[in-house]
Formats: sequence, C-alpha cells, structure tokens
Amino acid sequence: MKVDEIRDKFLKFFEGRGHMIYPSDSLVPRNDPTLLFTGAGMNQFKEEFMGRVKGPRRAATCQKCLRTGDLDNVGKTPDHHTFFEMLGNFSFGDYFKKEAIAWAWEFLTKELGLKESDLWVSVYKDDEEAYRIWKEDINIPAGRIANLGEKDNFWPASAPSEGPNGPCGPCSEIFYGGLDGVEVWNLVFTQFDRKDGGRLDPLPNKNIDTGMGLERIAKVMQGKRTNFEIDSFGHLIASIKDMLAGGAGDYEKINAIADHIRAVTFAVGDGVLPSNEDRGYVIRKLIRRAFWYGKSLGLDKPFLYKLVPVVAAAMKKQYPELTGQREDISQVVLAEEKRFRNTIEEGLSKLKEMMDSCSGAIAGKDAFKLYDTYGFPIELTREIANAGKVKVDIEGFEECMEAQRAKSRASSKIKGSIFDIKGDVEIKLPEETVFMEDKEEITTEILKVSGDSVFLKETNFYGEKGGQVGDIGVLIKDGKIAAEVVNAIDIAGRVQHEIRPKGVELEAGDKITVRIDIKRREAIKKNHTATHLLHNALRTVLGEHVKQAGSLVAPDRLRFDFTHFKGLTDEELERVEGIVNKNIKDDATVDIKELTVSEAKKQGAIALFGEKYGERVRMVAVGDYSKELCGGTHVGRTGNIKLFKIISESSIAGGVRRIEAITSDAALSKVREEKDALTRIAAELNTAPRNVLKEVNVLTGKLKKLEKGLEAIKDRFAQSNIEGLLKGIKSINGFSALAAKIENADMEILRKSADIIKRKIGQKGAFVLVSEKEGKISMLVGAGPPLDAVKILNDIGSGFGIKGGGRPDFAQAGAKAGIDIKKLLKKAEEVIEAETR
Repeated sequence: MKVDEIRDKFLKFFEGRGHMIYPSDSLVPRNDPTLLFTGAGMNQFKEEFMGRVKGPRRAATCQKCLRTGDLDNVGKTPDHHTFFEMLGNFSFGDYFKKEAIAWAWEFLTKELGLKESDLWVSVYKDDEEAYRIWKEDINIPAGRIANLGEKDNFWPASAPSEGPNGPCGPCSEIFYGGLDGVEVWNLVFTQFDRKDGGRLDPLPNKNIDTGMGLERIAKVMQGKRTNFEIDSFGHLIASIKDMLAGGAGDYEKINAIADHIRAVTFAVGDGVLPSNEDRGYVIRKLIRRAFWYGKSLGLDKPFLYKLVPVVAAAMKKQYPELTGQREDISQVVLAEEKRFRNTIEEGLSKLKEMMDSCSGAIAGKDAFKLYDTYGFPIELTREIANAGKVKVDIEGFEECMEAQRAKSRASSKIKGSIFDIKGDVEIKLPEETVFMEDKEEITTEILKVSGDSVFLKETNFYGEKGGQVGDIGVLIKDGKIAAEVVNAIDIAGRVQHEIRPKGVELEAGDKITVRIDIKRREAIKKNHTATHLLHNALRTVLGEHVKQAGSLVAPDRLRFDFTHFKGLTDEELERVEGIVNKNIKDDATVDIKELTVSEAKKQGAIALFGEKYGERVRMVAVGDYSKELCGGTHVGRTGNIKLFKIISESSIAGGVRRIEAITSDAALSKVREEKDALTRIAAELNTAPRNVLKEVNVLTGKLKKLEKGLEAIKDRFAQSNIEGLLKGIKSINGFSALAAKIENADMEILRKSADIIKRKIGQKGAFVLVSEKEGKISMLVGAGPPLDAVKILNDIGSGFGIKGGGRPDFAQAGAKAGIDIKKLLKKAEEVIEAETR
C-alpha cells in the first residue's frame, strides 16, 4: 500500500466519523511565535486545545512536520527524520478515550488489514481507564499491554513531576511487532491542567490528540526494513545514487541527504530562507550537512538543488504547490550550496590545523570561529572532529554563541513551548478583539490588565503582524491620560496593548477612550500600499518568479524582501521606481473586500510565499495593478502616497534581495536633499549641475593617467632592487633560499618583487620579503613544493606576534611597526633550514 493511499484512507476514515478534514499547516506556525517549526499535528489547533473552540469539535489532518531533536540519528537509524508527515485525529471536548482507542484499532486492523497478534500497546501506569478499554473492550491479552511511567507514557514527558504547568495527560502507544518493534501511533488523552507542586486538576473539556508517523506506518505496510525504502523515497534515493560514481555509496549518508533535502524543500517552500538565526539557521545547517555528506561521497559541485524537483514530483499529490515553487526553491538551495562551497576548503584547512595542534579537544572559541567565519555548523565540526578522534568543547562554543545571541534575543519572539504566551495571560485571553480600523478615537471597555499589557473589547489599534508595525497612542480614563500605548501586538487575533502607565490605575471593566497616533497611522498606510505597488512592479520588470520573502512597514520607511537571484541593475531599479510612481500618479482606488481563499485566487490575488490563511481572507486590490491577501491598513487612493523613492537594494541571503524605500513627504525631502547636493558638487567643480557627469569623467580620466604613471614607477622601483636582492640567495639543504628586507615598500611592491624573484629561484626554493612603511610591517613568503608558505610564515612570525594566511606557494601577513627586522630575517633562515631538512 503506497503512501498516498494510506494518507487518503486515514483522512476518509475519520471524515466518515464526523471529523472536519483540515489541510496541513505551514511548517512556520501561523499566529504562534512561540514555536520554531510545526512539529506535530496539534500545533495548528492550539486555540481549540486551550478551550476556545469556534468550529467543529472533531478534526483530522495529515501535517507536515519538522523536528531536529534527533538530527544526529538521521540516516543512521531506520526511522528517524527531520521532515515527516504526521496523521492525526483530534477531539476538542467531544469524544474521549473509548472512541479514540476503538477507532485507532479499527483503522489498523480493518482498513489497513494488520494482524491483531502483531500489535502491542502501552499505557500510563495510573491510567486504569485506558488499560480497561484495551483489555476488556478491544480484547488485547494482558501480556501485550505494558504499563509504563510518566517518562514514556505521559505528554509532555514527565509532566506530573517535572512540569511544565498547563494542559497535559497520559498517553497510549501502539506498536507493531512487539514493544521493541515499530511505534506507529500515539494517542494522547489531554485531561489535566498541571499546577505548581505537580497538582493535576481535571480539565473541564477533555481533549484527544493522536499522531501516527506516515513514513513509519508505510514501512510496516510495505514490509520494508527502513523508512528510506518506502515508495515516497524511492525516486529520491535513486536520483542521489545516480549522481554517485558507480551508483553506490554510504547508505547512511545517502539516507541523510534524502531526509535533509525533503526538509529543506518544504521549509523553503513555506518561506524559510537560510540565515544565521532561528529557523533560517536550521535550514542552513541542513543544507550544509547534506552538502558535506555529498562531498564525502565524491560530489564536489552543488547537487542538492537538482533534487528539489524530485521531491516535488514525489509529493505532488498532497502538496501540488511545490511544483509551482520548485524553481524558486532550487535557486535558494543552489545559492546556499555555492556559498558553503566557497568557504569549505579554507574552513577544512583551519579545522585540520586545530585538530593537529590541539591536545585532543578543540577549544570552544575555535569551534565558534569556524561557525562564525567559515559557516561550519557546530554539528558538522563535531562530526569531522569525532571521526579524527578529537573532541569539541561544546560548552565553550555555547558560551560564545550565547554572547552572540544576546545581541538579537530581544528581537526574537521564539520561546519554545506551544502554550508559552507572554505574561500571565495563558488560557485566559479574551476572545478575538474587534478591530475598528478607520477610527482615530473610540470608547471601549477593558477586558483584562496583565502587568503592562491591556486587552480591550474593541480597539482601533492595529496589532503588529504581517510585517506592519503596531500602532501607538494613549488610553484615557476620566478625561486623564492613564497610559501611553507604546506598541500593539496581534496574538492569535487578540490585540495586546503594551502600555507605559501614567499613574492612573486601570482595571478590567473600566470604560476608557482609546486614541491612536493618527499621523503615524497615515504614514504607515502610505508605506503599506506602496509595498504592494512595489511587489507588482518587481514582478513586471523581473518576472513572475518574484515572490515576497518578508517585509517591514513602518511610519518612516518600508522594507521589502523578495526572491531573485542577482542584483538589480540601475536601469531595472529606475523602471521599478517609475512604474510605482506612475501607479501613484494615476490616483487609483484601493478596494478591500473579504472573501474565501478560493474566490480570491480566482480573481488573481497573490497569496504570500509560505503564508497560511484561514477560510476567509481579506483581499486588497490596488487599481488593476495589484491584488494581494493582506490584513494591513491602506490608503483609499494611490494618489495619497504622493511619491515613492528607492533608497537601497541589496542581498540578504542566497536568492533573496531587499529593497528599502520611502514615500510621501520623506521621499520629497530626499529628492530636495539630492538636488541640493548636486548643486553643491557643481559649484565645487565650477560647472552647471547638468554638466557634473561630464566634469567627473574628465577628472576620472586624469586620475587613471596618474595611477598608470604610479604603477610604472612601482615597477621600476621593484626592478631596481632585484639585482641587489638576488645576490643574497643562499643554498640551504639543496634549496635556494632568500630572506631580505626591501626599504620603504608597500605590499604591492613586495608582490611585484616576489614575482620576479620566484622566476629566478625556480620551484625548488623559498623566499621571505619584509618591509616597514608608514608604521606598518609587511611580510611575504613564497615557496615551492613540498614546502608550505603559510606554515613557514606563521613559524617565523610566532615569536613576533605575526600571523597570516594564503596558499601553499604564497602567503602574506601584516603587523604594527616596532619589530626587530634583523631578528625576523634571522628566524626566517632558521625556519627554512628546519623545513628543508
């Protein structure tokens, strides 16, 4: 039975038992900044599990998941993955243990046809109800029911004794082939609310949360030894083997490559791009690990990007969107492979030096340097080091990482626990806040005050989300300003107002007046609508492969990140800016309407790269130029924006560009500023503004002539010193050797001299040139095989505080003046003598 058939059977089975079938959530959890990635089917139902059920009380999904907790085991064991699919059925205060257990058993034995005698179960040792259902209702012999402790059969693991506080409960697992066989299904009975001291209070509404790994059950159904042999991996594994010489290789590494490229393909498809923090770092780490495995199997050139279409083809029935994204994803992967390939050799050389020079363990600060400078994930450093019987100081590395993380921690919202919500508002948040967008001032009621956060029944404050910053303003009570609102944040549809109190007490039930900073809001609206126009203009100029990869809409500027694989030319930037300003000049209407996702897409609306939407969406149509799904605030007509001006264009990641721009009065001020600067430059050049470029070209021509003359002087300088230098060549152990000082020469003159000396000395030799000029020491070493110029240079410099780098045939370094050059040259001869023995 193939993977697609198992998935379909599961969803149809539970649909027939009253479950609403939901599509998989994005790997980036929607409206939940507490999670790094979606790691379970229940993640998208956080609201329902917390008691706020608005839709059906029964649900079933096939959820794409990404976990990295078992990364080191991926490829080495039969069934560990980073990316996998999880089948799950859920009850939010509806059915409970009896139905969950009975349906799981029915599906496995009737729908899939597994033999009852091959199935074993485990239950939490104190869960007498579950034990009784399995033994008496399902008729499983007591010998095939295991009673296990809270570490194995409670969710979260060990929650009764160790926490965390919050919803929890016992679970029951189903195994194929014995308790040491394949764990195929986990049934979680969320029935308790853990309190301080380990007290377990019954929840008013008991929930069911089940999870069955699709790859694992497919392995069982297809009679395979590992998950990597099932049909959804078949073409992928074959494609990797086809790339290898002879079509064979280390199966553990091949399996790991297959796993990692699946994870990367789905994550990039959901909008996660390689970077050095949070989710982006995980994806960068997976690409680099997979590339390293490929390199160790003989694949020296980028190859992972070629596997993206293979993944898309294998998964197209359930995830057809990958087919349309595969070229974009491939380019992102290729760019990251190239970036790592450009640094890997030098990084490996540094790692080898560390391994050779350390006393059995690489220092944490050195491992961090490999990560920070050469892009080596610590896991890769550890893996290579361990292969050479060398340990890595992980604790020291983490200390360095922590110092770096501290700089960005304030801006990161990822916490870790699915029920981790800011402050003490857990499970007690009010219902969704009514947003009154077009009002500068409203009267409303306080629903909850939590520390420096306030929740209101209605609000005119836009809560930060979708790239748009939150509003600021004031809360007024009894005619007095009770608090400044310094930010507003959207948390799952509820607006949390972060306040700075002004000495007036606020409490639930108060009637207050709420006023936003309307001038700031208007500026934000202009920038947000301009962002939509910019997106449209980029797709017009560059092509429809351009997709939004991130944005910031603030009152003073806008920032737009998009997928494109090379920098924009000046001409392209001018065209983009021109299209946006023409759209502004047209003074087109901005129409906002609410409709279903399918209706919006039929009308041509763009859904953002990797974004997850509810059943009904808000479509923003700007004239006939742009239609996007968007929840932000916008101007009524494009003419309100006045002017759009691009400030910068740059690269922020492989295959991702960034444009920063300003609008309205800020753009007009920038234009005036640039005009004033041009006028001042013209005056300095004693010409009219229209002739500035002509005058600059004249000056550039003169400068090039001067530079050419200077180059000729340097050549003559180098040549004039050569005859005297060559007289100092000595024969040391059969090698030609020279150690000399060149007076008043910079590094460029040293290089020119080195080229001439290298030709004179030949391959079997080594030379060291040193100069002091303008308070700096320049040092250059050349060597022929088997000598290593880098080693010679650093051995010479070790007693003088000089350290450099380069290639085996050529190395250089610099240092502050004050070194005794005579002693340095004497040391040079000693080192060459030692190296040529």
